[in-house]
Amino acid sequence: MERIDKQAGIARGAPGDAVDEVDLIPVRTYWQLVRQRFAQHRLAVIALVLMIGLVALAVIVPTLSGEAYTKTSLTQTMLPPSLAHPLGTNQIGQDMFLRLMKALQTSLFIGFMAVLIIATVGVTLGAVAGFYGGWVDNVIMRLVDVVLALPIFFLIVMIVAFFGKGDAWVVIFAIGLTGWTLACRLIRAEFLKLRESDFVQAARALGAGDRRIIARHILPAALAPVVVAATLGIADSVVTEAALSFLGFGISPPQASLGNMLKNFEEDLSVRAHLLLFPSVTIVLIVLAASFLGDGLRDALDPRQRIES
Repeated sequence: MERIDKQAGIARGAPGDAVDEVDLIPVRTYWQLVRQRFAQHRLAVIALVLMIGLVALAVIVPTLSGEAYTKTSLTQTMLPPSLAHPLGTNQIGQDMFLRLMKALQTSLFIGFMAVLIIATVGVTLGAVAGFYGGWVDNVIMRLVDVVLALPIFFLIVMIVAFFGKGDAWVVIFAIGLTGWTLACRLIRAEFLKLRESDFVQAARALGAGDRRIIARHILPAALAPVVVAATLGIADSVVTEAALSFLGFGISPPQASLGNMLKNFEEDLSVRAHLLLFPSVTIVLIVLAASFLGDGLRDALDPRQRIES
């Protein structure tokens, strides 16, 4: 205790010491630095708030309203926005606000679940390929090349058409099982770079098995690019689902999605363009929020970025 007190006195510049006063710099962890770097990216912070707001609306409003978004009323068709119907009604009297919130819930659910499958498959195959190398790496990379050579969107359409149009889970698996290649290549590149690092060699020397080295030592250090790719993948998945539903291969009415709300595009554009405005703006907001959020995460997770004073 006496030694500690003397050192503390020197650090504070105690009277009688010949040492100048030293300003102690607090040690910050990696995740503290990540939070600080992210907070400095204003567009990313705005995008995070916007994404949280969209998710909150998608969860709260449909939960409270139940199946009200499917109810029709032929006496209340094409009503303008009002207190009773904040976004008006469509051509069969359905409330556009309730329908938009349900569509937002459906599209975000598909986006998040598809990215979960993409990340799971991509990270698993990429980690195995990068860690073991050799023929295992060659087989997985040739599989990646085959998938990349396919027309992905038409493959998704074929899967959805064959296994059942209108089923959200079919759309999720179709997007997830065809979109994992980028995550796989990113993780493989990080594993190839990290597998010969000193901390990996130390873990191996201490007797750690391959699974422990992969899961506990390399994977946490390699996840940063995948987190960014997954954030951007949410926007890609939402846009893909909207395109599928717009073409009639995705979510079918009376269920609501952002894509099938745009299905009568040609008719609505000339007669009732406001019906296209709200789902179109919602898709744009999701894509912008995911893009700026991905940019902010990329800068925040980069250890070479400096904290501005």
